[in-house]
Parts: sequence; C-alpha cells; structure tokens
Amino acid sequence: MSASLDYRRGVAVSGVLLVIFLFAVDATVVSAALPTIVGKLGGLELYSWVFSSYMLTSALATPLFGNLSDLYGRRRLMLIGIGLFTLGSALCGAAASMEQLIVFRAVQGVGGGAIYALSFILIGYLFPPERRAQMQALVSGLWGIASILGPLAGAAITQFWNWRWIFFINLPICATAMLLIAVGVSEVEAERRRGVDLKGLTALMLGLLFLFYALEEARRSAFAFDRFWAMLAALALLALAVFYRIERSAEEPILPPALFRLRLFKLCLALAWLASMAMFGVITYLPLYVQGGLGGDAASVGIALIPASLGWTAGSFIAGVVMNRYGYRAVCVAGSVLMAVGYAIFVALEAELDFMRVLAIGALIGVGMGMLTLTSMVAAQNGVPRERLGVATSTIMLARMFGGAFGIAVMGSVLFGSMQGDLTSLSGEATGAAARGLLKKLAAPEQLLDPMMRASIPAPLLASLETILRHSIRAAFVTGLGVAVLTLGVSFCMARSDFRAAAERRAEGS
Repeated sequence: MSASLDYRRGVAVSGVLLVIFLFAVDATVVSAALPTIVGKLGGLELYSWVFSSYMLTSALATPLFGNLSDLYGRRRLMLIGIGLFTLGSALCGAAASMEQLIVFRAVQGVGGGAIYALSFILIGYLFPPERRAQMQALVSGLWGIASILGPLAGAAITQFWNWRWIFFINLPICATAMLLIAVGVSEVEAERRRGVDLKGLTALMLGLLFLFYALEEARRSAFAFDRFWAMLAALALLALAVFYRIERSAEEPILPPALFRLRLFKLCLALAWLASMAMFGVITYLPLYVQGGLGGDAASVGIALIPASLGWTAGSFIAGVVMNRYGYRAVCVAGSVLMAVGYAIFVALEAELDFMRVLAIGALIGVGMGMLTLTSMVAAQNGVPRERLGVATSTIMLARMFGGAFGIAVMGSVLFGSMQGDLTSLSGEATGAAARGLLKKLAAPEQLLDPMMRASIPAPLLASLETILRHSIRAAFVTGLGVAVLTLGVSFCMARSDFRAAAERRAEGS
C-alpha cells in the first residue's frame, strides 16, 4: 500500500514539476520573442499589453482557483487550469494580429494563474508538514532555473525556428502533465459545503483590477497627483471595502476572515508582501543600472539577472533543508539580513560599483528572497486547517504578486522623481535650445538604453546623464533598503517554533 502511494505521489509530483517549469518558462520566454512578433504582426503601440493582459488575469485567477480548490478538489481544478493554459497557448500561436494575441494571452494567463497557485497547493496537499519544506524548495528551485532558460529558449526558437512555436511547444508538454496529474493525484472529491461566493468574488476581482491599473498609472507618473490613477485607486478601495463587508457575512467566503485571526498567517502575509517589494525592485531596476548607468550591452543585462535567479534557487534549497531544524524565525531573519546587507552595500558603494559587484549584490539579495519566500509559504500552509490550505496558499501568492507590483511602483516613483530633479538642475546649466531639448527628451531613463540615442549624445553630457541615472537608482535602492529593514523587523515577530508547534496552532485555529 505504501509503495503504491509513493509511486502515485511520485507521478503526481512529476506532473506538477513539469507544469510549473512550463509556466515559469512561459512567463519569460515571450520577452525575447516579442520584438520579432511585433515586426511580423505590427502594433508596436500595444507592446506592453501583451505582458499586462497576462499578468492581470494571472493575478485575478490565483485567489479564485485557490478558493475553488478547497471546495471542488485540487486535481479537477489543476486539470481545468492546464486545459485553459493549453487553449490559450494554441490560440496565441495562431494569432493573426496583436489585438488577438493580447486577448489570447489573457486566456493563457487565467490558466497560468491556476497552475501557479495549484502547483504549490498540490505539494502542500500531497505531503505532510514535515516534508513540505523540502518539496516546496524543489518547486522554487525549478522556478529559478526556468526563469533563466526562458529568455534563452525564446531567443533560440525565434531565431532558428518560428515565433509561433514558443506557444505551440506548450501543447505536448501540457498533455503529458495532465496525464501525470490525472494518474498520480487521488483525492476524495471535496465536500461542496456551499456554493461559490459570487458577490464576494466579483468585488474582489474588481478591486484587484482597479488596484493593478492604479499602480501602473501611478508608476508612470512617478506618483505625481493625477486624476485618472487617483480615481482608479479610489475605485479599488471602494471595491475592496465592499468585498470586506460581503465576506463578513458570507456563508462560504472567498478569503475566510478566520484566517486573518491567525497570527502566524498574518505574519507570513506581511513577509510575502514586503519581501516581494524588495526583490522585484531589484529585478526591475538592476538591469537599468547595468545598461543605462554602467553602459553595458543587452547581453550584460541578461547576465545581470542570472545571479539573482540562481540566488533565489539556492536560498529556497537552504530554507528547505534547515527550516525544520532551526524554525521559521531563524530562517526568515537570516534571509532578511541578506537582503538588507545586499541593499546596504549597493547604497554605500554605489559610486564604486562595477559589473561584477552588481552581480554579487543581486546574488546576495536573491538568496535572502529565496529563504523568505519558501519559509513564508510553508509556514502559512502548516499554520492553517487542512481544508483551508488552498485559499491560504493562493492568498500568500497574491500578496507576492501585488507586493512586487507595489515595490516596482514605489521604487520607480523615487527613481523618476530623483532623476527629474537632477535633470532640471542640469537643464538650467545647459546652454542652447538644442541641449535643453535633448535633456527634455532624455527625461525618460529608458532612452539611455537605446544604443543609437547614446551614440548621439556628446561624451561629457552622456557621462553626466549616466551619473544622474546611477544616483537616481541609488535613491530607489535606499527605499528598498528601508523595506528590507522592515522585513527584518517582521521576521523577528515570527514564531521560533518548528512545524510541530505550527500544527498545534493549526488545530487551535480550526
């Protein structure tokens, strides 16, 4: 009996690993192929929507499928998620215009969000608390490797084959994963306690939708007051307030209020949010520093993120090995310290940084992020009743997504605000309308990433602009350092206990 169970579990884990690897690759593979896609289909003005539509629907699908998995079973929902991802991939590969590609990426994003949430949920369901750390570390490690291979695969397929195959290649892999999960996951169909809370679901989806776009608009305007993003933020708050009111009286709430009365779960939620703020700021703005501030080429930018991804993988493995022995608090404190030290080195030594030191800083912060991400996930799973495992997992993942979006927006606003101030000072010193016009054109830092634009700038002015950009990114990283220090403070509030004490809390919370 035990051998049969281990075999089925192994088959199921193989399916989960395969599908999470595919999802992680797909999240980055499109970035390398999109310039070619735009060249074939046109629609350059819609470039960013290919990413935004996917990110938005993924974020919205995460809490939905997490909640539904507790009501209707993990296997069924995972198979539906893979099916939607497969359908979206097939449609994307057949897209005849950018408008079609954007819509089909949204479909693919719904399936991707389901896969993302349910992979971690299934691992939590298949393994007892004492083994979850090692298995979640394996999933996180695979994610890190896939995030490196994604851009490489996208570039190779686009150059030597056809861009449509970055989507079509998903189809046989998805079919294999569905077979493995169908065979390996054997669960009693979850009891239909009550129907889905459609009112609460609608309010939550609207709140997250408005919040996502409010953050995007605020980032673009550097948080300068703008009626449009302020209106979006107000609508988000209104929808979330309505959602909270609905949840208090709902028979089967989307996000059960009882979860937020568990101290361990609340701390995990805060850690997931703060750690993602710090990490995604690095992922977003470190490449800008390398290419715009240090004058590196596109290849250097790609290399710059590899140590951070590998560090994330290494941190996950470290946490998986030591968590049960040393407890949640020790691992979270160590991860927070590594993140804070990485930010502090960047802030203190920014004027002396070279490419290799930037790589080391990225690796250091990545290791800390890996330790925090895995520990907050496992602690949250171990700290809630088993019948709430799905919604608890998806809520932590949702906090990661919007924590990352918030971190990018806040650090971006600091960066742009600092850069605008320095450019204004430099413009006042510039002589001639042509020089002032050039500085106005360079107000957007991404202009410094264009080789043709850089070549057109006089050398003394280019050196000044690079200094301004580096100074502005340093200001953004000061904000990131503050977030890392706050993360450290929250880490000290975590329980010192191991999984056995968390199980006792779980029993009390049920």
